[in-house]
Parts: sequence; C-alpha cells; structure tokens
Amino acid sequence: MICEKILGKIGEEQFNGKKIDYVDFEWHETYSKLHRKTSRSGRDVAISLDDSILKIGIKPGDVLGVEDDTVICADVLPVEILSVNVGTSTFFNGAKVAYEIGNCHAPLFFGKSDSELVTIYTEPMERLLKGLASVGYSVEVEKRTEKLDFSKQISSIVGHSHHHHEH
Repeated sequence: MICEKILGKIGEEQFNGKKIDYVDFEWHETYSKLHRKTSRSGRDVAISLDDSILKIGIKPGDVLGVEDDTVICADVLPVEILSVNVGTSTFFNGAKVAYEIGNCHAPLFFGKSDSELVTIYTEPMERLLKGLASVGYSVEVEKRTEKLDFSKQISSIVGHSHHHHEH
C-alpha cells in the first residue's frame, strides 16, 4: 500500500466501523517524509508525504490510508523521557529549564501538570538538568518510559537546522 497524505484522524465519522491496522513510528521518525514500514498485521506500507510533514509531523491517530475495510493508522511508540518538575515557586526555574533544553536542540513538551516539562532522554541531558539542581535551581528530574503527548508539544527540533553556534 502507498500512502501519500494524512487523510484525517482515527475516530472521525468516515472511519467508523472499519478495522484499524497500526503502523508504528519511533518519535524521531515522525518528521520524515519517506518511510517503508510493516504494519502490525504484516501489511507492507510505503509512505511518501509532502513537505508539510516536516513542520507538523506524523501524530498518533493520523490516518495514512484505507484499504478495503481497514484503516491504516499511525502510532508513536513509547520512548525514554526526562520529566522535569520545575515547581511553581518561580517562572525563572521553568524558563531556565526550557532554555537549556532548547539550547541542546532537543524537543520539548508540557508534562502532565503545570509544573512539568518533558524532553527525550539522553545521558548528557540528564546530567545537565540534574546539574541545575546542584547550583540552586528548584528542579526535580525523573527518567521514565512513556508515550509522548504530541498535543503538548512546545518545540520539535527534529530536522531543525540553523547556525547560531557559528562564531
């Protein structure tokens, strides 16, 4: 099957009553135009999307295609994340954490509470964020595995390219 555009979201009326076959993506694949995947039921799926996907990304629940009585739907697999609780005492803590994550060109998400920010786990990022606590910032860092909530995405640095570090 060849999929060339996002047709809608699972749960929309035109997809009701159809079987769902998921195509799994790693979080970092969601901003790529071209994919060759095997769905969970074994269906070969070729995906060739236009340039708009470079900005919006493939989201969980996106319908990639319909074949007979089956909807081909995107899902994004769980990933190791760093949850950073910045407390509610000052805006400065959250701003500092967001700045440091952005400066490392890492994606940033709001968490499950107003005081939580989430980014992708890497060991250097974990050291950096835990280091903030050691110099007086009120931050608590926890590593865990979960699905990202793309509705809470603040920035996506995937595919991002700029040159502000050239001096």
